[in-house]
Order: sequence, then structure tokens, then C-alpha cells
Amino acid sequence: MAKPYFSFYLVLFFLIITFLPCFSVFAEENQDVKNGALVSALKFEGLGRTKESYMLSVLGKYVGIPESRIDLHEVKVTLEELELFSETEVSLKKDENGASVLFIKVKEKWSFIPVPFFMYSSSTGFMGGAFVMDTNAFGIRDNYVLGGVFSKNIQLALMAYSRPSRDIKHPGFTVGASFTRRDNEEKNLSGDKIFEYNAMTGSVYAAVSDKITAHSKINAGLRYNYTNAGVKKKYSEYKEKIKSFHAITPGLGWDISFSSLNEWFMSVKSFSIDGGVTVLTSGSCAESIGLQLSIQHPLPVTRLRVLTQYALFWSNNLPVTLRPSQMVVGTTIMPDKFHGTKMGGADLGLEVGILNTKFVMFSAYGLLEQFAGEDFDGSFVMNFGYSTGLKMYLKKLAVPAIAVGVSHNLMQNEIKFSATIGMGGF
Repeated sequence: MAKPYFSFYLVLFFLIITFLPCFSVFAEENQDVKNGALVSALKFEGLGRTKESYMLSVLGKYVGIPESRIDLHEVKVTLEELELFSETEVSLKKDENGASVLFIKVKEKWSFIPVPFFMYSSSTGFMGGAFVMDTNAFGIRDNYVLGGVFSKNIQLALMAYSRPSRDIKHPGFTVGASFTRRDNEEKNLSGDKIFEYNAMTGSVYAAVSDKITAHSKINAGLRYNYTNAGVKKKYSEYKEKIKSFHAITPGLGWDISFSSLNEWFMSVKSFSIDGGVTVLTSGSCAESIGLQLSIQHPLPVTRLRVLTQYALFWSNNLPVTLRPSQMVVGTTIMPDKFHGTKMGGADLGLEVGILNTKFVMFSAYGLLEQFAGEDFDGSFVMNFGYSTGLKMYLKKLAVPAIAVGVSHNLMQNEIKFSATIGMGGF
């Protein structure tokens, strides 16, 4: 007698799981009606070089969403992150048929740029050159750069082409090559010269990147490097430190970032980790890993923002000619001609907007800096200091055009001055 009841509940169960999705869809549709009309299309005004198809691929996620769920400020931040436009306006409008449309009005930046380059540092002297770059090649935000930098002690030529990843279905890539001839001094963390050497280096590299979420991406790359180097005769005791070699370096990295926007700054909070293994022709291997946390946080007084950065770099058996400078950990107070294998850096300070016009924005910054690292002789060194300077952002371009700054190592009482015009910064 219990079987009919069992059959009844079994049929009821199948009816529920069959029609429950329909009730859910019906409920969602009713909720969408309550939230307002659905956005039926995107309309653009002001596009020149930038292809509308590219913009639709970036912003197409907003089509089919109820008006009340559209955060216009979020759309504006997405546009600003592209670094293609000097002005952006976003609004919801009705078309001639009464349908809801997300309307986007922009003014494009200059994307094809011949860039003269000039830099002066009290520790390295004058450096100049020129680059040709395009930050919106083919109207789809591809990038390329071609040029060179020259000074008394260094000659560098490079070329690179890249395509940023849009989403997980559209990975990006980078390919490039460079050549450098350098007469170099190697210094310790106290600024004392250890030896001098000459080096010619050529490299080619390729990498792919994939935006796995709206805010994070992974990348993998491969670099081939050839270095022909040797110490000058008077420093022959260091000849084992400087040798010629071929090297192949596979690398892997991951980063995540979040952006916010006000009338003064695009502020970014980011974390990244990357590493690689360098395989030398001698048969030895050199491992390296780097981590960086960077926070730019706007304050209630919108022309002010907090700047802080923490970074670590560790490597093992890395040749001197492949070792990075203190820039890899974001500090400026140590000798420019020191290259290390184990370093850490921390910065904390403020940036304040001084003047903001339609074409240019001036700001001033001040940072407290802490550096810790292993010196050339293996000893541990920790130094403290500060840096301060001025920046000028040209709103028609994607990079700062002019920057001047001073850094002061308080523990060594060393002061450095630097100035940059064109590509570059601190």
C-alpha cells in the first residue's frame, strides 16, 4: 500500500527539479523589470584610430544588463585604464525607438609618438636618445616601440611589440629584441668602486599573458641572452666574476590590480610575483624571484594620495651582468651602479596635485625610503633616506613627460639629483 505514495512523491520531485529553473528565470526576469530597462546597445562618439569593434569587445559585457545595475563610474574607470583617451563621458540615453543605450563620448590621445629622451643623474651623467612608439597600433591597443639611448658609457637599441590581454578568451603577447654596449663600473652599497668591465649584450624574448579575471593575469615568457664581457686589465683578479656566456631564461608571473579614479589621479593597488630560471652554457643554473606590493590610495582631499610600495628580490648564482639595480625594489637612495642578488625595499609617502588643466597636470611627491640588501662581499646592509620631486603628466600622452627629483641617503649622507624628459621617470 506504500508504493502509490512513493510514486506520488517521486513524480512530485521530478516535477519540482524540472520546473524550478523556469521559476528562477521568471523571477530573474521580473527582477530585471523592477531594475529598469535592459541596455540594448553601446553608442560611441569621438572614436578616430580606435576601432569600434575593439571597444565593443572591451565594454560588450554591459549590453543586456538592467540600467540600475550599470555603474557609470565603473565604466569610466574601465575607459581610463585603457590609456587611449584624454577625455571620457559616460551616460545612459534612449534611442529613437525608446530603447536604453549606454552612450560613450571620448577624445583620443595622441598614440603615435616620436619621443625625444633626455636624462641627467649626478651619479651617471647625461643620457639622450629617441624612440618612436605607438600605443594604439591598428586601432586595437597594440603597442610598439623602436629606438635607442646613448651616453658616454652606454649605447642601447631596442624594439618591442605587444598586445595586451583583453580577457581569458583573448590572450596577449610581447616580442622584442635589444642590444647594449656598456662600459660599466661595479660599486658596492657604500658607493666604492670595485672594478670596471666592458660588456656587449644582445637578447631576444617572447611572452604570452592571459587575463584570467577582470583584475588579474598570468604571464609566461622565454628570453635568450648573449653576453660578451670582460674586466679591464687592472682588475684582472675579478675576471672570474665577468665572463662571456649564452643563457636561456624561462619565466612565469602573476599579478592582480584594482584601479580607482578621481579628478586628479588614476590610483592603482597591485600585487605581483614573478620568477625565472636562467640556464647558462656552463651548465649552471641561476634562480630568481621577485614580489611587489604597491598601493596608491586617494585621500578625502582629492588632490592628495598616499603612495606606498614594498618589494623583495632574491636570486642565486646570477651573473653580475644580469643582476638588477635597486630599481627592482623601488628605491633610489643607493648607488646606481650597484647590482645585487638579494634586496628589499619599502617606500611610504604622499603625492599632491598642484595644477590640473585640460592638457597638463603637475604634482609633487615625497617618499621615505628603506633599503636592505646583501652587499658585493656578502655582508648585510640597511640604509634609510628620502626622495622628493616634481612630475608633469601630459594628458594627451600615456607617460610622464618631465620629472625632476632628489634622493638623500641619510645614513651615508649622499645626495643624488635626476631629471628626465621624454620616456622615463623614477
